[in-house]
Amino acid sequence: MKSAIESIMKERGRLRTAHEMLNAALAEEVRDEAFVPFYIAVADYMEASMGRLHDQDVKMLQRLGEAVDPTDSQAKEIIAEVYRRLDGNQQHLQKFLACRVELQSDGASAVDKFEETSRDYIDFIHNRMGHHKPSTDLARQIFDEDDWVAIADIDQRYFSKEKALYESVLQTRLGSVPLGQEAFANVAQYRRDNG
Repeated sequence: MKSAIESIMKERGRLRTAHEMLNAALAEEVRDEAFVPFYIAVADYMEASMGRLHDQDVKMLQRLGEAVDPTDSQAKEIIAEVYRRLDGNQQHLQKFLACRVELQSDGASAVDKFEETSRDYIDFIHNRMGHHKPSTDLARQIFDEDDWVAIADIDQRYFSKEKALYESVLQTRLGSVPLGQEAFANVAQYRRDNG
């Protein structure tokens, strides 16, 4: 059985491949209404997985906040920075999901707005939501496997739902959209593993 931290990392790897595929689609020279099902599938997947990432990170930050010395201003700032990143992510995610709703109801006429919002969101993810070494280092110093188990919330019902959502992303991806080497490896591993 895999460790909780390994489960978390695999979830985040699949999430990364989803926004990498979206980014690759946005880079295609010719995009039309044929991309709409893929865009909706990515948004559905990101809604679930970003919600889970948010919940996991909030649990992590709460545990860190309880564990660090209250007079340690550096540790408090490290935690505050991750909260700021999460707040920004929630703002971008809500705009992104609102554009998905428009895409579902208006189809091709909402593609441009969805793509513009997607570019902004992916830029935020790449520049602000990536690995945050200070908080990771702090968590490694403080947490044991029991902490990671509580944070990970390994839930087979969620993994079943995630699998269906992720499969939808893969099934609706147009052949012209490259999977990318890292995504390709993650997808191959995902198909051999459940979570």
